[in-house]
Amino acid sequence: MIVFLRGRLAARGPGYIDLDVHGVGYRVYVTDETSAAIAHDGESTVYTYQHVREDGVFLYGFLRPEERAVFEKLLLVSGVGPRLALGILGAISAEAVVTAIQTEDANLLCTLPGVGKKTAQRMILDLKDKLGDLPLDWNGIVRGASAHPQGPADMQDDVITALVALGYRMREAEQAVSAVFSENSDLTVEAAVKAALAWLYVHQQDA
Repeated sequence: MIVFLRGRLAARGPGYIDLDVHGVGYRVYVTDETSAAIAHDGESTVYTYQHVREDGVFLYGFLRPEERAVFEKLLLVSGVGPRLALGILGAISAEAVVTAIQTEDANLLCTLPGVGKKTAQRMILDLKDKLGDLPLDWNGIVRGASAHPQGPADMQDDVITALVALGYRMREAEQAVSAVFSENSDLTVEAAVKAALAWLYVHQQDA
């Protein structure tokens, strides 16, 4: 199995890059963000997932191993193949995907390319309890949320960070977090994120 490639960019096209690794060319399917980050000069490292089908062997590439790990989790969902999983990670960050699943934010998931209501529900049902082993450990969102006690200010900062990662503006995130914690100051980070998302949904509908 090919788990990473280090080489020079030989060509770039819609949805893929060609890497020259010691004279051997590898086509790797990537997001637009990954493609743009691969420089023409010097060598670049791409973390890959090798997908074998009857009609060939395909490589999907990522800038970080964490992104590849989330990609592999998405493939566990019925109806989600490599192309769809790559499109999801091309729309929002790996961290935002995980947060949306853990907070059961089906509305956000439905905005992703190729994801309808049923697929969003399957993603939540199939993955919500299977993300703890991911190599992601930021602000207690994926793992360790209850392992280290946090003060209210620290927790609010963590929730704001999670909301910003999901695409909300800082001011919106701060307003939602302030409203949520004013009603209940004993929330965990995960519960606060979920409550803040619900608050934002309601108030954006009213705007």
